[in-house]
Amino acid sequence: MQFNDIEKRYKSQRFMAALLHFCISLGVFLLILFILINFWYPEPYFNTSGGWQGIRLVASVDVVLGPLLTLVVFNPQKSVRELTLDIGVIATFQCMALLWGGYTLYGQRPVAVVFWESNFVTVPAQAMMDQGYDADKLDIFSADRPPLIYAQNPTKLDDLKKMLDVITKEKIPPHQQPWLYRPLKDYFNDIKPLQLNIDDIIAKHPNVKNQLSPILQKHNISDLHEALYFLLQSKYSDGVLLFDQKGQYLGYVNPD
Repeated sequence: MQFNDIEKRYKSQRFMAALLHFCISLGVFLLILFILINFWYPEPYFNTSGGWQGIRLVASVDVVLGPLLTLVVFNPQKSVRELTLDIGVIATFQCMALLWGGYTLYGQRPVAVVFWESNFVTVPAQAMMDQGYDADKLDIFSADRPPLIYAQNPTKLDDLKKMLDVITKEKIPPHQQPWLYRPLKDYFNDIKPLQLNIDDIIAKHPNVKNQLSPILQKHNISDLHEALYFLLQSKYSDGVLLFDQKGQYLGYVNPD
């Protein structure tokens, strides 16, 4: 009976240690999630550009694996030195995994949404970092987060050759070449003819109409045909960006 009591007490202490680890890990996870949603991957880019995929990996390491390892290795019969070593190894592994995950998420966060040829494309931070370009400089093109930018197709022969050289030699697509960037507002009238037909979208995806209603109401737009709609291509899914006639960004709908 005494042995069973001791065993129950040890199990209780192990679960308490794992629970404490879980609470700390959950707090760190929620902080990371807050940063992702509010700064790195604002809607709709959390779902379209990899924020959701990344946060699931962080959750599996931070909230699940770390506390589980503590539950397995924690033994109150061990000396303080042994326990400190065990928990230290787990914490080190967890921190390294979090740093790797955080760095990956930071590098893949969208720093620009660029209109090229017929639609918008998200540009990850890593694409700018690889070119040695400071992504903060993109703020001069737009006050939106991330900035909405127009990439101008070269009209001069020398500029066209430069663009093609960067594509072939450096493997950088046009929408990721900052020297082509221009303020979207200055070219918005040029892209109007390339807008999507919202009736065709609703015919294929009836749920879009329900998504549109709150956005249009928020901006006091009574007729859905008063807004302009453009395709957004992202790493994990595509969507539709809404603008008013003056080029002001209104919101986003997901046809899927």
